[in-house]
Amino acid sequence: MTTPLTPLWRVPFPVWALAVCLLFAAIGVAVFDDYGMGGDEVIQRSIGHATVRAWVGLGGGDALSIHYNRFYASVFEGFLALAERLLGLDDSRSVYLARHLLTHLFFLVGGFFCSLLAYRLFDSRLLALFALVLFLLHPRLYGHSFVNSKDIPFLVMFMLSLHLVHRAFRRDTVGAFLLCGAAVGLLTNLRIMGVVLFAAVLAMRACDFFQASEPRERKRLRTTGVAFLTAGALTLYATSPWLWRNPFEFVTGLAVLSRHPTRTISLFQGELTWWPEIPPHYIPVWVAITTPPVTLLLSLAGAASVLRSLWDRPRHALRNTDLRFAFLLVACAASTVLAVVVLGSNIYDGWRHVYFLYAPLCLLAVFGLRWLASVGGRPMLRKGVYAAAAAGVAVAAVETTSIHPYQALYFNFLVDRHTPERLRSRYDMDYLGIAFREGLEHLLRRHPSSPIYVGRSRLLDFSNLEILPPADRQRIVVIGRGVRQERWADYRILRNTSHTYPLFRKRGRTRPYGPPFAPVVHARKLYNNTILTVTAVDPSLVNRATADAYRETYRSLVSTNPVARSDFHLYLDGKTLTYLREPCRPQDVHPPFSLRVFPVEIHHLAPYHRRKGFEPLPFEFSRYGVRIDDKCMLRLRLPDYPIRSIETGQMKPTPGTLWRAAVRLSPDGPPSAQVREGPFPGASAKPVAESHFDLYLDGDTLAYVREPCAREDTIPRFFLHLVPRDEADLPSHRKPWGYDNLDFGSGMAGAIVDGKCLMMVELPGYEIARIRTGQFLRASRRRIWEAEVDLRRP
Repeated sequence: MTTPLTPLWRVPFPVWALAVCLLFAAIGVAVFDDYGMGGDEVIQRSIGHATVRAWVGLGGGDALSIHYNRFYASVFEGFLALAERLLGLDDSRSVYLARHLLTHLFFLVGGFFCSLLAYRLFDSRLLALFALVLFLLHPRLYGHSFVNSKDIPFLVMFMLSLHLVHRAFRRDTVGAFLLCGAAVGLLTNLRIMGVVLFAAVLAMRACDFFQASEPRERKRLRTTGVAFLTAGALTLYATSPWLWRNPFEFVTGLAVLSRHPTRTISLFQGELTWWPEIPPHYIPVWVAITTPPVTLLLSLAGAASVLRSLWDRPRHALRNTDLRFAFLLVACAASTVLAVVVLGSNIYDGWRHVYFLYAPLCLLAVFGLRWLASVGGRPMLRKGVYAAAAAGVAVAAVETTSIHPYQALYFNFLVDRHTPERLRSRYDMDYLGIAFREGLEHLLRRHPSSPIYVGRSRLLDFSNLEILPPADRQRIVVIGRGVRQERWADYRILRNTSHTYPLFRKRGRTRPYGPPFAPVVHARKLYNNTILTVTAVDPSLVNRATADAYRETYRSLVSTNPVARSDFHLYLDGKTLTYLREPCRPQDVHPPFSLRVFPVEIHHLAPYHRRKGFEPLPFEFSRYGVRIDDKCMLRLRLPDYPIRSIETGQMKPTPGTLWRAAVRLSPDGPPSAQVREGPFPGASAKPVAESHFDLYLDGDTLAYVREPCAREDTIPRFFLHLVPRDEADLPSHRKPWGYDNLDFGSGMAGAIVDGKCLMMVELPGYEIARIRTGQFLRASRRRIWEAEVDLRRP
């Protein structure tokens, strides 16, 4: 029986697959300008240009051989750099938009080869098209396909290599293995982890060799194996300029990428973790909560069917090309997760380092769909399985469309996506920083003519500024450290709030990313969780246009009573806390300020603040304050949750002049305040230890004070070793040493004013038995001075 679609259905399958990919390409062309930039794009582009210079003999190999990111995707980055030159692109916006489009088109190539491989495995157009759509409609991977030129190309090349591996074993010719070897060599260039596929192919070839009985057959198997290995090694060497000086650098690359030295904080299940404390279930959990459920369920069913076939007929499975290939898919997924756990690899930013696992998962999902459809044997049951799978793909398509252009932040129903701000407090969200573009464009629309000053951030000044039009880009000024407040404007963009948790710089020290106080003028939410906030300092910077508004604000303040009087008078109006001092000199506002907010209910705090019972919010006057008419004022926006009390003060470097005010907020009456003066807030007049720096202790804050003091006194690094009362409180990697290590530099914790120095360090929340601290020379490790404080003594 023929239907109107019969002639069309007879069209060769690659044409069908190509048509679907062209449809997705048209959609990509329409939307590629909607995405922000990932944090690594500028760095990856530099790798590409160094690779091209090496290829054409202009000395780029020297630059690439010392580039710390040289082991990542040099051949693909070189291709993007060549395209940039051939197209004559010179403006950063056109350059990065072209990179986004080309990376996405390469992602579609991976889907095309996925469908070809599925068609060869299952001999079914429907199953092959299902594999294609399943590959392309993973929301998180779809979003990354525009902004991630590091992990997505590796996924695509892994899929292409799997296609050529299956083709080589089915044809079993020298030419097929040469082509397969070249593909695996390119795969290993993109990321050294591709050596796993090298080992898998050689192991399968060795298995065939030992099963062969005829010498002629063994010779052919040996020849194809050598051809594969030779083609792979030569391709890897030819496309990797960082190997040209020293081929043994490959071993260094393996060691580096197995335990990458980057020490990045990850927010996982409500806990801040960093290597080497990443739990073993980190990757499985991230895959489970960020992959469409249809793929998860079908891939598990597919893995079960493959393992069952291997268990029932192991000899047949080892000799059957398709079953053996299916087992290879299961082994790739399982061995990768196991290797990460055993080697203790440094994994962060979700599971993006192992996105290539989606290639075997996608193919195993098709195995699972076919197995489930054949279990019952009834046509109605089979149609029901196919209908459920189609519905799952449709849901994935709707999810991909509904969260555009933030598909890279996709989470499925396995996590709580409805409770406001819960997801953000448990998992990293916009770690790429792509939402920054929306924030910048909002500021440009809000202030169409004036300059816009934004705080420095890696994801801002290295990335998202580059994708703005040239005229808009010139109006944005990135403010770095040391720029005077008088030159700032009143417009500021805050780091996406999915990252506003304190960053552990090293071994427990915390610092907030940016100002959490200024009122929000624009916010972007996804799944009821804030991923970006744009803020403006209030009051605005004092200039001719705003001086009158500033003076009016001052007059309204002094007509009311402050809630606390000290060096700075404190005024509280709802959630706005104002500091006012007159007369005011520049040296009065230079030292940093501290602010601790104690909520009414502890659950309002982020999980990593609950142990201390308050939210620490240190800041500097230069971020939020204004000075005019011999007066100083700064206004902060307190958190929105109900507040029981606040403690604030200023950390001046002169003993005897530090101040702190504690304000208790009562719902039934006016705020009550207590002002404390002393050499350090809450401390006695005498230091707990006297040495090159005198040490003062107030609860969980340790202060280093020296007078007189010069910059040379603060250059040597400070060591700070803490011995807890209970050894179980130590981080796991510090337990063999018996103490916690919080070494720091003066630039991270202190200030120098008028020849006086003050460094302040927040101590961990556990009970401390002894403190050992001092300074040392990094080169010789020689200690300049040291002091010990025994907290067990009265």
